[in-house]
Amino acid sequence: MKILRKICSAVLCAAVAVFMVCSLAEGKEKAGALSAEDFVPADTVAVSDIIEGLTARSAVVTEMTTGRVLFEKEPQEQCECGHYAKLMVLLLTAEKIDSGELSMSDTSVVSEYANSQQGSQIWLDKGEKISVEELIKSVSAGNANDGCAALAEKVAGSADKAVELMNSRAKMLGMNGTVYTDCTGMGEGNVTTAKDTALLCSELAKYKNLTPYLTCWLDTVRDGKAELVNLNRLVRTYKGVTGMKAWGSEKAGSCIAATAEKGDMSVCVVLNGCDSQENMNAEAKKLLNLAFDTYEIYTPELPEDMVKETVVCGGEELSVELAPEGLYPIVIPRGTYRMVECDYTAEEKLDAPVKNGETAGEIRYTMGGEVILEGKIVACKEVKKMNFICGIKKLVYNLLSMQ
Repeated sequence: MKILRKICSAVLCAAVAVFMVCSLAEGKEKAGALSAEDFVPADTVAVSDIIEGLTARSAVVTEMTTGRVLFEKEPQEQCECGHYAKLMVLLLTAEKIDSGELSMSDTSVVSEYANSQQGSQIWLDKGEKISVEELIKSVSAGNANDGCAALAEKVAGSADKAVELMNSRAKMLGMNGTVYTDCTGMGEGNVTTAKDTALLCSELAKYKNLTPYLTCWLDTVRDGKAELVNLNRLVRTYKGVTGMKAWGSEKAGSCIAATAEKGDMSVCVVLNGCDSQENMNAEAKKLLNLAFDTYEIYTPELPEDMVKETVVCGGEELSVELAPEGLYPIVIPRGTYRMVECDYTAEEKLDAPVKNGETAGEIRYTMGGEVILEGKIVACKEVKKMNFICGIKKLVYNLLSMQ
């Protein structure tokens, strides 16, 4: 009986082992059929619950290199612009520096207008000279109203002209819910939205020379007379943060625009109207983690068998090289890149004359049957139509080559 029991136990164990192996094998075979949702981490499945549970009245999370909106909550709701306006002044400054019209070492003479600013300030004296770099520091980390006014006047020539440029640039960026009435953002009538602020941050983030100032935690200006403390606590508590600005008021609540990089992704989180600074910082971190954990950048890969050239009929050249156009990196759910499929069509021949960039086919990327990216296949150069003289030259060349 003992021997029989041992035999039965051995058979049972073997059967269980075979069942487990078969189950694993079946799971691997079915892995290719998983949908994008199957790759979302378990703790991020209820994304809608996380977004709706925010204390922020409005929120936007975008991937800045692609412009893709990842999450949002009342993105078009207008609120006080506040210190966000200073980001626009910084953008105008960065563009002037980039064009060579302005340098960090240039100085600004403090006007009566700049000296009169109240609230957050570095206590500039009328007639005082201060460098553009120190003004950038005062605006980036200190939210200084007097420093912002002095910088805006240096960039635009006057405070009024600065406001004109700010509104014009906002319009160019598609910030349709934003209005600036003064360069500091502290006056009545300055309004913006979470979506608009994300657009502004995405543009400002292109100027990497400002990152050290936007991520500075503590600094001083005016030979140590004024100390700067960054209200964006994420600059010292979140790895990979690259800026931007935090502030608050009784009416607007606690507001933050925070940007961070991890791998190929650059994410911007904007939260307006949080009920406290503590919740604002916690929610910003949560949304940054959610974005990085849930999504990744996919750079389109070309099929190995893609047609590289096509025949040209009646042209001075017999063929022309082809290349894809309109392809760019996109955001996809993390871990789903194996599900991306690519197909293309290309003309077997083109009739001369062929223009540079002339469409010769299409290329399309799909996931789960849905198109996620499409572009064109185009001619890489111009091919002129063969004329009589060119035909004679080719005929002579071919005859000589045969000898």
